[in-house]
Amino acid sequence: MRVPYTRSVDIPFPPGHPTPRSGPLSRFLPPLEEGMVRRFLDSFGQAGDRVLDPFGVSPRLAAEAAAAGRAVVVAANNPVSRFVLLHTLKPFDLPQLQSALARLASAPKDGSRLEPFLLDLYETHCTDCGRVVSADHFIWDRDPPRPTHRAYSCPHCSHAAEEPIERADLEKARTYEGRGLQYALALQQVAPAGDPDREHAEAALAVYPGRARYALITLVNKLDQMELPVMERAAVHALLLSAFDSANALWGYPDGRTRPKQLVASARYVEVNVWRALERAVGEWAIDDPQLAVLDYDPAAPLEPGTIAVYAGPMRDLVDLLGSQPPDAILTVLPRPNQAYWTLSALWSAWLWGRETAAPIKMALRRRRYDWSWHASALRATMGRAAQALGAGAPAATFIAESEPGFLEAALVGLDSSGYRLTGRTLRTDTQEALLLWESAPNRPKPQPAGGLVQRMSSIAAEALRLRGEPGSFGYLHAASWSDLGEREQLAPLWQKESGQTLTTIGRAFEMALADQGDFIRVDRNQELESGQFWLAASEGAGVPLGDRVELAVLELLRTEEGLGTESIEARLGQQFPGLLVPSRRLVRACLISYAEEDAEMLWRLRVEDQADQRAIDRKDMLRLLIELGERLEWAVEPSGESSLAWTSNGEPQFVFEILETACLSEGFEAHAESPFTFVLPGGRASLVAFKAARDPRLKAWLESGVRVVKFRHVRRLAEEANLRRERLLERLALDPPEHQDPQLPLL
Repeated sequence: MRVPYTRSVDIPFPPGHPTPRSGPLSRFLPPLEEGMVRRFLDSFGQAGDRVLDPFGVSPRLAAEAAAAGRAVVVAANNPVSRFVLLHTLKPFDLPQLQSALARLASAPKDGSRLEPFLLDLYETHCTDCGRVVSADHFIWDRDPPRPTHRAYSCPHCSHAAEEPIERADLEKARTYEGRGLQYALALQQVAPAGDPDREHAEAALAVYPGRARYALITLVNKLDQMELPVMERAAVHALLLSAFDSANALWGYPDGRTRPKQLVASARYVEVNVWRALERAVGEWAIDDPQLAVLDYDPAAPLEPGTIAVYAGPMRDLVDLLGSQPPDAILTVLPRPNQAYWTLSALWSAWLWGRETAAPIKMALRRRRYDWSWHASALRATMGRAAQALGAGAPAATFIAESEPGFLEAALVGLDSSGYRLTGRTLRTDTQEALLLWESAPNRPKPQPAGGLVQRMSSIAAEALRLRGEPGSFGYLHAASWSDLGEREQLAPLWQKESGQTLTTIGRAFEMALADQGDFIRVDRNQELESGQFWLAASEGAGVPLGDRVELAVLELLRTEEGLGTESIEARLGQQFPGLLVPSRRLVRACLISYAEEDAEMLWRLRVEDQADQRAIDRKDMLRLLIELGERLEWAVEPSGESSLAWTSNGEPQFVFEILETACLSEGFEAHAESPFTFVLPGGRASLVAFKAARDPRLKAWLESGVRVVKFRHVRRLAEEANLRRERLLERLALDPPEHQDPQLPLL
């Protein structure tokens, strides 16, 4: 089998690592992994470059770019995103947050203090001791709206439970369902009477349970009455933002909607105790200080390396200010459309900082839905403005942290039609992380739309499958086909020709291409197109399966270097498998577990038995044992090289053995599709064979057709059985005593 070459546009994937803790409002921010930007910048530009982030949605991107010696300018139009950005890069210290919480707790309220006042809103009774306690949360059904369960921990008798509500709990919750003074105040601060957005503000408020609205507006009003130093007031704002986020009905129960995108209450949701949410917020905002210089953008001030300058406004206004210090490159995380976050941001901004501050994003209240065509237009507008600040040929790097097909389409169309030429692509499909590289080319000649769109996309999808050597997902083929159009600069002319229907037109062409059973076949049972796996109807010229190539690459790394961390291994694999061939995390880990062990320092080390010289000895031993066993069972034994042999009768093969040290079965798959084939391999490979079969339906079907997988240790046991007979061989091959079982394919 040949291994096709990757395309010139393919670039290595820069892996990072998931962070163990989440920051404030993290469910609305792009899930960019730690270290991705830092690793990417090792090969993008140089220290001292001025980079521009036109969207300002990722504090991590700005922090890692500055730490890598770049001067970063960030346009941050959303006041909430800007606040999170500033106080992630220059975080509060723990005493500031604790002091802010204490000031809130001690604020006077109705002859008492604010803390017990808010806790009393959630009072219930302990079923063990009968005393009054403040519930941690209530669980609600949305239709019809009513609480069903309560959760609490009794400070008097230490009883903790989640149990059905009592009648008193229901009656108390209903006392806050009306639209009283607090509701009017909450609405007034966003859209006063006569404001055309008032009905939209009411719709946004509806996502909060009545008791939560009452508690939150009580806090906001109390804050307006308090005289606080600037930083302490900012710390209170931070705690309130987390409470605003925690107290709405977007939190599904028991799980789900961890990244909500539509402002619709979950069918079953959690109503949190607002004071408890404030207490938890202290930990959310007490984050490590990255020790970076963060300042307000000043066009007259020099941009120093390692500095982050934040502009409080949209990209369209920043462009004119960048003339004296134009950026060398764009470095950004593209935002994903999020009606829930953008609408709530308008609400929260008005509550905390007033209607004037919220005005730039107030229009978010009106829009109930953002489709991908709308988003392509929005990206086109903002990135088109950013292009005005760049010189021709300047690079732009755009990370996409949730690269579902629609998002990738919007990004490719939006940037190609706003003055950029695609120069690089990489995508890890399992984690939906993508990186697209561009070159500013605002005055490039506009090519004419090419004909034969369906045929072109079919050809590219087929090429992508041959390159992969195994079935590919809808997302993989989609990325290959759409980015090909971007590479050939066909998206901009199609945008002009189709009058905003570009995404629909290309999407239909792609679906028509995949539906052609003369070119592609479905190899799974999924009914939904976007969850399907596809293979070639005629697979001539396909490369070695990606899974086998990745396994061999991992083994080579482990044998040539002593002690490698997961991220380092992923980075090296990214160099070998760039573009759209980035191995999934699960595949890499399955390969590592098969060959190596992770030590206390989180470094992978090859097992002694998987050293090359030891496996060479094992192969010779297996060949010897199989020859002896075949002769003892009175078969004619016909060795073929150092790793293969057959047991024959009257010239016909009865058993064909292939001795492997890896789980790479692809050559046997093609060469022995109809023979009574048995793979003999180390026990550590069995789980990897099972993993590969789960990801490739063709391999799974072949293994289930009668192919046997036998471990080295089982062959040794059979060789030791003095009374083994021909008629019992198949039965004995299928046995593996429980004390030797590990996750693997059944021995058939």
